[in-house]
Amino acid sequence: MFWLALDEYNIIISGVGGLGILTMARIIAETALIEEKNVTMSEIHGLSQRYGMVVTHVRIGSDVMGPLVKEGFADLLIGLEPVEALRHIEMIKDDGYVILNLNMIPPPTVTLGIDIYPRLEDILNALSKKTSKIVKINALEKAEELGNPLLQNTILLGIALSLPNFPLSPENCEKAIEKVFAGREDVINLNKKALREGMSIAKTLLANL
Repeated sequence: MFWLALDEYNIIISGVGGLGILTMARIIAETALIEEKNVTMSEIHGLSQRYGMVVTHVRIGSDVMGPLVKEGFADLLIGLEPVEALRHIEMIKDDGYVILNLNMIPPPTVTLGIDIYPRLEDILNALSKKTSKIVKINALEKAEELGNPLLQNTILLGIALSLPNFPLSPENCEKAIEKVFAGREDVINLNKKALREGMSIAKTLLANL
């Protein structure tokens, strides 16, 4: 018997420690709460250190019960690091979207010469076997143009807001940013700017899919 979800949107956010993955997930969850939507969030950590693997599941919708996305049921994978995106590619639907940050961060095992980091071309080829809807951007470069490399995650979130059928509004996402960074006006303003930059970039990126 085939089970069909009538009202849910599932997101996987993957990357490494230090890229603001949990902050992004919290902003998404807060936005859903502002819109009075049911939302669950669960994070799974790898190495408990900077650049260790981190993956977060965010589920939105009235049909959502548990916090974890079933394999093959994610509508969207946001990969803040290419290899970590590849690690979780089987989580998305065959027609799901991938937002891929091209900022490569080799793990300690690579810098120590134990492992070899794959070529970006090979990563992209492997991802494309699952879906053709891959939105590629070097968010680090864009974040540095805005003056802070930590804005990579918010730029990618701006792109997510521009996807077809993404269930949250930009206006409420900005309200969520205000809540998450309450009392830090400079951080709030920077993140709002990064969010709008991501949305602006998305117009070109999505048109080229």
